[in-house]
Amino acid sequence: MTLHGKTLLLSNVGKVFWPHEGYTKGDLIEYYLKIAPYLLPHLKDYPLVLVRYPDGIDGKFFYQKEAPPSRPDWLPTMEVASEGKRKSIRYCLVEDAADLLFLINLGCIEIHPWLSRTDALDHPTCMVFDLDPHESQSFQTVVEVALLLKSALDTFGLTAYPKTSGASGMHIYVPVGHGYDYQTVRECAVAIAKFIEAAEPRVTLARPIRDRGNRLYLDCWQIGRGKTLAGVYSLRPVPGAPVSTPLLWSEVNMALQPKAFTMQTIFERLQRMGDLFRPVLEQKNDLAGILPLIKR
Repeated sequence: MTLHGKTLLLSNVGKVFWPHEGYTKGDLIEYYLKIAPYLLPHLKDYPLVLVRYPDGIDGKFFYQKEAPPSRPDWLPTMEVASEGKRKSIRYCLVEDAADLLFLINLGCIEIHPWLSRTDALDHPTCMVFDLDPHESQSFQTVVEVALLLKSALDTFGLTAYPKTSGASGMHIYVPVGHGYDYQTVRECAVAIAKFIEAAEPRVTLARPIRDRGNRLYLDCWQIGRGKTLAGVYSLRPVPGAPVSTPLLWSEVNMALQPKAFTMQTIFERLQRMGDLFRPVLEQKNDLAGILPLIKR
């Protein structure tokens, strides 16, 4: 296959990646090729963490930060100073569909972009909240907590955009203006999340799993340099091949069924509604209203 003048050698396209549905690696590649016009603006200029499932969703998987040594010369990368044992890590970047498909052909079901761009690595473009329910909780609990979080954000004049996680939870994105560093944005998120934890006994901010009990984990700690979560339009490695799908707030109600958004159904929705996450790239919230709270 040749895209944008770049030659791709696709491999094992007949290997089954979703056994129950019979979806293959070729189906995975086709999905990302079709979703690329919507997805690429959300990946461009963000360092990427690869989540590779070389044998499909039932096989072993691993996270890969370092760009593969066998990459083609045309694949864009960026060397980033590391806070760990290694002095630096060379991350993959994506500029066009060929770059994206090279990564997908490695068995990447999920795409995990950083929260900051290459030209401002210490300044996140979004504040994010990950609503991760306990297995005993229904998705209705997720909806109720999401609406409570929206109400809190509204109080501080912050506009937020929801999406399904593609698994059992939801992600709430609050785009932020230039100039705020990770620590400031994280402290703002934690302050808001603590309001929710105090008001809703079904919610916890406790990071150790043993301390969460059967409560929904409101994760506001993923706002940090190099930390990631599954990006918008990412497929997820669970039965049904669900997609992390942007939502209107009016859709966040008791009728919401996140399993309805799959690699088979997402394109009709996109044709009808367009990219509901586009404003995340364009709007910038001012955190001035909440900064006094974190300075106390």
